Amino acid sequence: MVKYLFAVLFLISVGAANAQTGDSLFVSRKGTSWVIKYTVKPGENAAMLARRFYISQDVLEYNNEADALKKLAPKAVISIPVVKENYFVTKQPIDIANIRELYYNVGPKDDIGIIASYAGITKAEMRNWNNLHGNTLTIGQTLFVGWLKMIGRDTSNPGSELAYPPMRKKIAADSNKVTVLGGLDTVFNRQTNNGMNVLNEKGTAVFFEKPGKNPVYYAFHNATQRGSVIKVYNPGTNKTIYVKVLGPIPNTKLYSNCIIGICNAAKEALGITENKAWCELSYSAN
Repeated sequence: MVKYLFAVLFLISVGAANAQTGDSLFVSRKGTSWVIKYTVKPGENAAMLARRFYISQDVLEYNNEADALKKLAPKAVISIPVVKENYFVTKQPIDIANIRELYYNVGPKDDIGIIASYAGITKAEMRNWNNLHGNTLTIGQTLFVGWLKMIGRDTSNPGSELAYPPMRKKIAADSNKVTVLGGLDTVFNRQTNNGMNVLNEKGTAVFFEKPGKNPVYYAFHNATQRGSVIKVYNPGTNKTIYVKVLGPIPNTKLYSNCIIGICNAAKEALGITENKAWCELSYSAN
């Protein structure tokens, strides 16, 4: 029981301790196991990916079409298997940069028993991990389901054999430039010392109606002061916006189990249409 209490406490604190850059890992069900849908980057091949995710190339080939792995093209989507070699339900004593949190979006036919069985834990442990007060789940709900061992991009440590070749960086086209309304990116950089002094938080964003048109996106958030600027990233669409905090999250049913409330005007900029979305936040630690 003690080790699971430790896991829960670690889950709460890991947002501040882990300096990852806003790229949550989500698993999907495939047969009787989990896989990660991975988008191939330029220059990657099957051998490199097998090494990065601590699996054998045979296991990688078993979970994908063999021909598809022979000539991997950038932006191709393949399945990375989540197996006993790279998956854990307790924090492992290795470099934190090589341990990543795993999440799962609840589907129409899922229940807590099914998800717990895929994770290899009990329903009670799954409830504790996600601060659930019962077995009821909702479609689209995001659950924490464990940790994955992997080598981070641009890692270079030949001595420990934890290395992954850095990719050649291409100059982004103007069309990919993030459009920031109201100059909030400048305010964010000033408040966070150009991103050097930030806290990170992950969870569900809820969108609220705000009448009128305004060049600034507004939000409610409990951990920041009025006037603070928060960087909001949606890993599902790879879109980023900046929002200005109006005050704490209202204590109403609309905002239940969310970490931030954002005005509806920001939905298009984040590339979403639903009233809720998984997001990753960055904001000043002061």
